[in-house]
Amino acid sequence: MNNSGHNDIAEVKNAIIDTIKLLIYKENPALLEKVDFNDDNVFTEPLLYAYFNGKRDFLFSQSLLVEILQGYFKDLKNPEFNYSYNRKGVAYLPKLGYYEDGEKKGDILKVQEFEILKEIHPVLERYFFQFYKGHIVNREPVHNPAWETSYNQLEMALIILKHHTPDFYEELVFANKKIYLHDNTKILNFTSIETLGMLFLYITGSHNLVYFIEELVHQGSHNYFYYQIYRKDEIFKISSATPMRELGGSEWDYRDLYGAFHGLYTVCRRVECFDILISQNAFKGAEKHELLARMADQFTRFRTGLEKLDHNSVFTREGSALYTSLDQRCASTLEKYRNLQNLFNLKNRDLDLRYDEFLKDNTIHDFYLLEAKGAFNY
Repeated sequence: MNNSGHNDIAEVKNAIIDTIKLLIYKENPALLEKVDFNDDNVFTEPLLYAYFNGKRDFLFSQSLLVEILQGYFKDLKNPEFNYSYNRKGVAYLPKLGYYEDGEKKGDILKVQEFEILKEIHPVLERYFFQFYKGHIVNREPVHNPAWETSYNQLEMALIILKHHTPDFYEELVFANKKIYLHDNTKILNFTSIETLGMLFLYITGSHNLVYFIEELVHQGSHNYFYYQIYRKDEIFKISSATPMRELGGSEWDYRDLYGAFHGLYTVCRRVECFDILISQNAFKGAEKHELLARMADQFTRFRTGLEKLDHNSVFTREGSALYTSLDQRCASTLEKYRNLQNLFNLKNRDLDLRYDEFLKDNTIHDFYLLEAKGAFNY
């Protein structure tokens, strides 16, 4: 990670923290005396971001702010959770745990540097949608926590990334704090700048290791990029909310300029991390097959519109330099794996690559035959 870039992003993080402190002061100044004012962990709590973004629409009681912060109090005797109960009747209190009917029912779960949410908090519920090709098809989808069957594989994925891709892992820890695992595969994995530091991931069954590798890089990089292009006027000459189709993009393109740029960044980071894992032989057998499939999938996600734009009218000099760097880095690495486009069949892949579906057109037997011939010696 470039040190000067890291310093710039650290400044952005400090500016966001200062904004959160100011918002707390305006609403309930006494709270700032109850917490450690110099502890950044207090003011990078994702539930705080969700709370204040919800306040714009008058969604939450001011008492909820106390409930979110009380786990960070220097002196707390009796926790309050009147407004923290979710639809299932479970209250999640950051740093304190989980409560039902006023009684403690569960502790905080940490894996490596991250917290795994066992239940969702009310301030996060409004971010769940079933979304398909630019359209919301279900505004209130059902989802259930799935941490018990999958957090061990998630931890293994984190350990692998920490060992093989330490630079990326540093970015992951910098920008991400909490992960919610659920069972609804129709809710596409997501992050939001309004819940900065949260990752929302579905599980795909009993074998999630390589899938978790991809989604930690994919979604974790979204949260990092929120910081990197936070000062939008330094990156874009026009509104970042401009639809791509209005900029000469394809009619199918439902993204805006900001989302398309995020897409380039997350593809680039996946390609770079996958390349390291493949080069260092991090996986064998079916897991290697899946990782190569996910690398092949990136070809379809690269150069999907931004390359066609008039960059002089869209990007500032800094934004254009960032775009060019990401584009060239990604293209250079993908070139190394260009034969994957002919070795794998991805025609039935929908929005996400599901390995069980991929296996229908790309059997493990065929993979072993190709591997024996040296097709995957990179």
